[in-house]
Amino acid sequence: MTRPYPQHQSITSPLASREKGDWGLKRPFPLKSTMATSTPFIRIKQVDTVENVTNFASAADHSLSLEKFQELRVAMSVPFNTDKKSDSSPRTELWHKSVFEEDMDFTDFQRGRGDDRRWKFQGPWLARMTEGEFIEYLNKKVRPKRAHFRTLLKEKLADDITTSQNKAALESGKAAPAKIEARDISEEQFTDYLRSLRNDRVTLYALVSKFLDLAPLGQPVGIIQTFWSDRDSLAPDSPYGKSGPPPSHPSAGISYLRTGSFMENHPVYGPQGKRTPALARVVYPKAGPMSPKLGVGGFVADAPSGDNEFNPRTYGSRRISPIKSMLNGIMHLDTTTFGGAKAYVEATTANVDPSGKVVLQLRETGPEAQVVARESKGLTEIYHDGPTKSYVPTTPSSSASAPSGQEGQRSTRVSNEARLNRVADEILEESLRPDKS
Repeated sequence: MTRPYPQHQSITSPLASREKGDWGLKRPFPLKSTMATSTPFIRIKQVDTVENVTNFASAADHSLSLEKFQELRVAMSVPFNTDKKSDSSPRTELWHKSVFEEDMDFTDFQRGRGDDRRWKFQGPWLARMTEGEFIEYLNKKVRPKRAHFRTLLKEKLADDITTSQNKAALESGKAAPAKIEARDISEEQFTDYLRSLRNDRVTLYALVSKFLDLAPLGQPVGIIQTFWSDRDSLAPDSPYGKSGPPPSHPSAGISYLRTGSFMENHPVYGPQGKRTPALARVVYPKAGPMSPKLGVGGFVADAPSGDNEFNPRTYGSRRISPIKSMLNGIMHLDTTTFGGAKAYVEATTANVDPSGKVVLQLRETGPEAQVVARESKGLTEIYHDGPTKSYVPTTPSSSASAPSGQEGQRSTRVSNEARLNRVADEILEESLRPDKS
């Protein structure tokens, strides 16, 4: 079974070396298993075992998937939060943002910067942990740091008291008092401060997340959201708050394109308005509210949304848009078509989820792009490279029987137009001739 992400390096060797069993390791590999394949890629699980052999297996699954994905020419982007509706969000949030942008591609903590937009954190993402993992995390990571966290809270309380005293002295026109140290905080003051923090969950969450370097969980909903949005000191909403941070760099090393905004130039038809579509296979039909699944380049993705051949909109037993036809295999598995039902789609962007899987975003492609793609594979022919001839109307022969009704009127009209054109040509030729007199 193919894992969602590779765990070992893929190794290959030239043909001259493979014929000798040489793969660059300490011992040669058997020719029977390494030469009888069209995809010479292997992964080394263990160089030396107790049996003094090298444990290896085929790595063609991930190697070919990487090759197919790069043929799609898809740019990796951060997860797009469609549920985020904020008037303060910039208009650029309507489009997918590359994972290589400077405000997204960083891992170190810097003051004055949206640090929770990072993709790498020292702490875990609590939403994905199981109950057993969460209890173990509390026992081994959280509880031993109680004393250190209380010390930091005392320092913060001392800074808050010093700031409030300086502000009051400035408003009254008095001299600034001495700075409050953490050792000057009494136990009663600290207990009251802890009680206030328990009631102010937003501030408490921010302090705990910063102290443990936890991955963001997204902004809260409900009445707390109003208090959360009014805080200017907090970092902007993380793109990984809803889906979770990826286990590696958001690009996963499978694509280094910053954007998909480029135009393809066809050698015959010139610049194309649509990119070259990819042929997708319906691997799972529509089941209730779940959208059908398509296989594109070795990756499984959801069908394009909207009213199209993949997701027909119906009202009762009647279709809303009867003009569009539904693709075979959408409502039920197509077992009659050789290889299954297929259709052309366009891959727009992709991202990596917390489990390491590549999530492709697809959209419907245009009919012109589909025809051009089919012609490039030799499935159809639309380009005529032969000589063209101009149309010259001919007069019907006198021996032919005269048509009757409308056909006779049409032929008479064609004959009259032909004669009129000839008269006009004769007049022009006569007028263009130089006068000999």
